[in-house]
Amino acid sequence: MICYNIIKIRYHFKLRQVVKLTGKNVFKLRVAITVSIIITILAGATWLLAAPEGRPVLVTTIFPLAELARGVAGNRAEVRQVIPPATEIHNFQLTPSDLKLLNKADLVIAVGGGLEPWLVRLEKSLGQKDARTLRFIDFLRSISYPALRQDDPHVWLDFQADLLLVERLLEELSRLDPEGSGYYQERARALNLELSALDSSFRRELASCRQKEIIIAGHQAFAYLTARYGLVSVSLSGPHPEALPGARRLQEIIKLIKDKKIEAVFYESSEPPAYASTIARETGARLFSLSAGVNLTGVQLSSGKTFLELMADNLKILKSALGCE
Repeated sequence: MICYNIIKIRYHFKLRQVVKLTGKNVFKLRVAITVSIIITILAGATWLLAAPEGRPVLVTTIFPLAELARGVAGNRAEVRQVIPPATEIHNFQLTPSDLKLLNKADLVIAVGGGLEPWLVRLEKSLGQKDARTLRFIDFLRSISYPALRQDDPHVWLDFQADLLLVERLLEELSRLDPEGSGYYQERARALNLELSALDSSFRRELASCRQKEIIIAGHQAFAYLTARYGLVSVSLSGPHPEALPGARRLQEIIKLIKDKKIEAVFYESSEPPAYASTIARETGARLFSLSAGVNLTGVQLSSGKTFLELMADNLKILKSALGCE
């Protein structure tokens, strides 16, 4: 996670208090500012840097896939992310720099299911290079995964599905780098222990919540997560954010909250809470933000949050908002 470490360095680089901006103090301040600017530039372009020669190159589309791939690959493979973690995935467009990066890939890892409409162009850009594309949703379909939801691409929020993806990544990395098979096995085992522990925590701590309805004031991004833990997800619109909710749907949600005396309304942390604020104003419900793990906020980036940490934060928020004992 080179880019996140660099960002952390930038934000943790603290200037000592300057009493008099003269002489050496002025020089130090100028150096500090220059370093900060250089770090900022590097942080924005890290995923375009060339990978060290000889190691497998894995190119992922979104942050959760990159995190899972890094968890298995460790330092024996290079994992790069096409879509920067602060970029809106649904509106992303490939650039010439992205194509250059993708031409180096030994394995492309994507979600599929319509989440990346530019995926076909991405594959065409690979030319004659013998690269494979692993689509998360297609993989789950191939093994008849029972919890796969129709037309909902947010499958990375299903930790049981993530466990299966880790095993598939282990197979792919062992194929690309047979000598590192034992290393990848150890890392995959450790990562799966973390995922299993997170899954158990969600199941245990959300079992006795006073409120079971998760009102999402936006598109349906959390259905995988809520369905697995016995919660009911109600959203303003479907799984695709392009479909804006109408006034009628907004009034239906407001009526539901009032009728059931629902106390909490959620919105995705990377999106403006416009609808959520309207609903809260009309109903008196409290607002809470959840992370889908894809578009990270500036605070999340600067603190170097991992995907698993973001999900653990979601659990804390859900427990507080839903009145879980």
